[in-house]
Amino acid sequence: MSSYLENTEPPMTSNEVFERQYSASFKSKYGPLRSEENDHELLYTNPLPHPYSVTERVDCTKHPICTIDPPGCEDADDGWRTFVENGNLYLDLHNSDPTEWITPHSNLWNDIVARVVTAYPSNRPPIHMMPHEIMNRASLMDNEYGNIKNAITIRTQIDQTTYKPIGAVKLLFTTIRVASTHKYSYQQAAKMIESDNMIATGLKVSKALTQLRAKTTLGVKLNEVTNSYPVFTGENSEPMLYQSTPEETSMKQMVAEFAIFANSFVGEYLKIHLHGLGIFRTCNASEWLQTLKKDIGGQEMLNKIIIEGIQADYLSKNASHDLVGMPEYCHFTSPLRRLADCVCHYLLKHIHLQNTIPFSNKQLDDYATNCFTFTKKIKNVQFDDLKFRFIQTINNMLNTTGNPVNISYFISSYTGLFLNLIICRIDYHKVQISYTLRIKKYNYTGSKNTYSLPITRVCCPGKFDQGSIPELDDAILNHYSL
Repeated sequence: MSSYLENTEPPMTSNEVFERQYSASFKSKYGPLRSEENDHELLYTNPLPHPYSVTERVDCTKHPICTIDPPGCEDADDGWRTFVENGNLYLDLHNSDPTEWITPHSNLWNDIVARVVTAYPSNRPPIHMMPHEIMNRASLMDNEYGNIKNAITIRTQIDQTTYKPIGAVKLLFTTIRVASTHKYSYQQAAKMIESDNMIATGLKVSKALTQLRAKTTLGVKLNEVTNSYPVFTGENSEPMLYQSTPEETSMKQMVAEFAIFANSFVGEYLKIHLHGLGIFRTCNASEWLQTLKKDIGGQEMLNKIIIEGIQADYLSKNASHDLVGMPEYCHFTSPLRRLADCVCHYLLKHIHLQNTIPFSNKQLDDYATNCFTFTKKIKNVQFDDLKFRFIQTINNMLNTTGNPVNISYFISSYTGLFLNLIICRIDYHKVQISYTLRIKKYNYTGSKNTYSLPITRVCCPGKFDQGSIPELDDAILNHYSL
């Protein structure tokens, strides 16, 4: 005879409650997991080599490249190195080349087209756009496929006084050498700024690139934003808020500037060789940028971008990206995780090999539309994901300290039915969290005054924000009722 106690499970911790709710809320939103059996079939029916394979490549294996990625990264798709040759300083920006292993219009390619991007659920494994075998073959990491990898490389000479690019920029199909000794996290790279000459030189180049962009766009102000974010420090751990050090931030900005430089060059390259045809990343914000104060801060600009709905698009015809400050721009540097980058890689190979263009105008237009629609959808899911983790983090802070957590917020807009807030601080951490309440006939004056409020409890977020932070809801509703 079984007792009642034998059938009673211990109560779940609050963290377990959040994790269960997270799985219920986000599992379906991020799309289907990869299937090992299905991936095997896709690879088996993928004929190689294909008409866009590049067999003759420039050998760049003499020195290992440097990669800087988040901890635990499996899909390192960009790396770089600086080197001196014949007294001249050069910068090589290397990008992984997975399309070498993917036949256009195959079942494998169609599967990638359907997925569009790699999804990154928080505290869960990524849902990769590509099968793991393709990703590992192409990833710029020393793994079971060795340390010699294919790459598409952007090479430019660097002025050794100003650290700005000089002369003609080259696009090369290369073989490169990766090494675990040159694979860094942002934290690891940040500690080597003074001791590693290549990282120190790269940082000088990236700062020079930022200075050049500052002449064409206020968008560089976004580099100033250094908000804290939730991190998980280990398996089954509870989240905590983390703010990057200034050195870590400089490493992230360096990687971003290198990507902007490469993407801009490839955008121009496609425009020249394909007469403006391709798949481009655009943002029509020139007039909007002109309305901003010249001394606007990065955080204020980010708030305005969110409030006023400024967003980038994908187009199959060239148009400028005004936030980046470039007349031509595409996504080229992350082919392991974005469909748009893979399309650009095939187009570059078509130009190099001078064979038949792999996609029709209609296909390029369809890809651009699909990339925009799906990327926007996934970004919205990731915003909700991040909001969920922020609220879980507040819950963890309350449980850990037993003290109230102070939040600061301001009203960003009112639609006549939905009151939109931005939570901008959690204790001493600067953050950026949208929060929406449903209120009819709210007397919104347009004020952006910031208010502070002590929080003693939060609830697992559900379908709507309302109810997640009850004391915030009450503070707004009580004000409304007056």
